[in-house]
Amino acid sequence: MNNFIKDLSDFLIDFTDFLERNKFISPINKKQISIDYSSNNKQGDLATNFYLIAKRKIINEDFNIEKELNERIKSIEFIDYFVVSKNGFINFFLKDEFVLRSLKEIYSKNFLNYINYGADKKINVEFVSANPTGPLHIAHIRGAVFGDVLSSLYTKTGFDVTREYYVNDAGSQIDKLSNSLLKRYLQLFDKKIELEEDEYPGEYLIDIAKKIKNEDGDKWINFQHEETIKYFKNFALKNILLNIKSDLELINIKFDKFTNETEIENSKIIDELFSILDEKKLLYKGILEKPKGDDSDWEPREQLLFRSSKLLDNEDRALKKSNGEWTYFANDAAYHLDKCKRNFDKLVNIWGSDHIGYIPRMNSLIKAIKDDESYLNILTCQIVSLIQNKQKIKMSKRSGNFVTLANVHSKVGKDPIRYYMISTKNETAIDFDLDAVVEKNKDNKVFYCQYAHARASSVINKANELGIKIKNDYNFSAIQNLTNEEVKLIKKLICYPYLLYQSSYYNEPHRLINYLEEISSDFHSIWNKGKDNESLRFIDEKNVEKTISKIFWLESFRVVLKDIFSIIDISAPETM
Repeated sequence: MNNFIKDLSDFLIDFTDFLERNKFISPINKKQISIDYSSNNKQGDLATNFYLIAKRKIINEDFNIEKELNERIKSIEFIDYFVVSKNGFINFFLKDEFVLRSLKEIYSKNFLNYINYGADKKINVEFVSANPTGPLHIAHIRGAVFGDVLSSLYTKTGFDVTREYYVNDAGSQIDKLSNSLLKRYLQLFDKKIELEEDEYPGEYLIDIAKKIKNEDGDKWINFQHEETIKYFKNFALKNILLNIKSDLELINIKFDKFTNETEIENSKIIDELFSILDEKKLLYKGILEKPKGDDSDWEPREQLLFRSSKLLDNEDRALKKSNGEWTYFANDAAYHLDKCKRNFDKLVNIWGSDHIGYIPRMNSLIKAIKDDESYLNILTCQIVSLIQNKQKIKMSKRSGNFVTLANVHSKVGKDPIRYYMISTKNETAIDFDLDAVVEKNKDNKVFYCQYAHARASSVINKANELGIKIKNDYNFSAIQNLTNEEVKLIKKLICYPYLLYQSSYYNEPHRLINYLEEISSDFHSIWNKGKDNESLRFIDEKNVEKTISKIFWLESFRVVLKDIFSIIDISAPETM
């Protein structure tokens, strides 16, 4: 077995190049050429829009594209024949022997040898990176799961992946955190002191303050401010980061590396960044325009600026404040230089949608360093809205009223969180219904897919109890023992390596969910028909050969389910 749909895709691209090179057609956008292996609307085993696109671009009316394609298609060993439909789609039909041989490779898990798309290239995936100013909440969960599943998908397709968390432990927000914690500590000794509007009001700081009180008593009440704030800062960061790691472990997310902003500051790599940008004449001292919508008492001031508008940005960006301190962007830029120096072949950042405006400056920075616009890929995740009792839960981070990851996990568990957070494209908003995702019915998709695995397992276990087992030298060739619905599902199963390639190439793990739900639905449909018609059941004790044929594809079905479950990191139950 090979990644045969990718081979067919490459064939169509090469054929398009031939047609363009010989002036048979005018140039077309090859990215528009698609191959459908999944939808029930297609007329063949595979369908492509290639002819539909190409015929609109014909220059030489005397050239017969269909005839030329027919001659060339003979070189593809897995295609039996093809038909061009009236609407211009080409429908390909696979050879039976190829389908059976491919299913054997699914069964034996040899398909894993054909998905080395990454070719051991080193890729760094930075995700979550929430400021250590409080517990992880619902806004962080989607990026956390998306980044983790995407990393697993990269690993599955042959990349050498490093999962990284950037800890923003410097700057004004950390100072506010320290002050907020100190005030909470003082309040424990009945000191009349109030939090400022822009400080952190969450109850979690009271718990941390109690830890300090238990350990140190009233030691910090009368200490000098600078020493006290430093202690409270370190104490807060240590405890909050431990809580963040603990919360992430609830949904089985672990990082290979944590990099602290203070480490970047202390390493002086920002000086190296300064030299690189200065050498490329991308630094200057100037005055930025007043930010749009800023009604404050803004004053023009000279700053050190990065000429990002000369690259991929719409305006220049400040690297140093008027008081001589580096800006947040400067430290972040230095951090990205640090990642570049670690010799990754590619960097991937997972950000919340509220950071979309920050993307052009970071892309400009990487272009300045690497002169490669594709080296950094920034992917954003849209918001998640929590639904309970058919109502949206209102949250306000400023007032400390937000739902934490730990709180969501306590209500629904790991599997629904991981499943539903990647169930739609990352750029689409999600409504996460806390009530619906724990229901045990077909409307709960994670349950429905896991139930497909449990049902398939029950058939295989029942067959084993009856002594019907597949021998190691079994030669699966009895496609005639299977129904049309079973054969259609088998043809979807053998497309799985291409699905992995697509999902990895396009950074779209939601494709796994779409495919998983489709094959699970197909399986349940086949199962239900067997309930009403005894001849359609998987086990026929009077016809062992027929039963073994069905057990064989069922086991292959389980192989694919388990592999997808392992990437998503949800359980594959034997019984439910």
